[in-house]
Amino acid sequence: MTLHFLNYVRNSSSTLSRVILGMLLLCGSAHAASIFHVTVNTSSLIGSSSAPFALDFQFNNGTTLNNNTAVVNNFTYSGGGATGSATALGGATGNIASSVVFNNSSAFQELFQTFNPGSTLGFDVNLTTFLDGPTPDAFVFAILDKNLGNIPTTGLGDSLLLVNVNSANPAKQTFAGTGAFATVTVFATPEPASLLLLLIAAVPLFVFARRRAS
Repeated sequence: MTLHFLNYVRNSSSTLSRVILGMLLLCGSAHAASIFHVTVNTSSLIGSSSAPFALDFQFNNGTTLNNNTAVVNNFTYSGGGATGSATALGGATGNIASSVVFNNSSAFQELFQTFNPGSTLGFDVNLTTFLDGPTPDAFVFAILDKNLGNIPTTGLGDSLLLVNVNSANPAKQTFAGTGAFATVTVFATPEPASLLLLLIAAVPLFVFARRRAS
């Protein structure tokens, strides 16, 4: 998008151009967050001797405090559910029955809580993506066993999901379990609401382009 086009949109009195500008501003504000849905195959945890298991979320600070937040919510459990009480460290709040919130107010924040695994587990992540100097913030998800150790995975530190906030659209690195937990797999996909916003923004631009061409 060039500066010339933005100036045209701002100065034009047409309804269409105002709609386009509004959509561009919406997209610009949404650009500062990464919203995605995570699906985990937890079927191999059912009946395991390593139970009870716990969901573990961490938000590790990079160079600067208080510049990013992470919210995990919309938990879904296929045949399972949250149990017990959450253990929160470093200012993390919430629980895995409703939502987990990290405000990045300390160098290390963690929340873990036991759950009864079903065939699948799902949750949404809303992560702001303000860049943080040479060392980025990092969001991490893992599953703990009865001894509160991470189940073995192919990921760094036996993580199942790692997001380093090193760009406006950071890569979601997903990993799988190993050994007895080899079928524990993770998928991270853009939230439908984010895709809809981009689609809505693209429609006026497409119509505008066709009218200009004609």
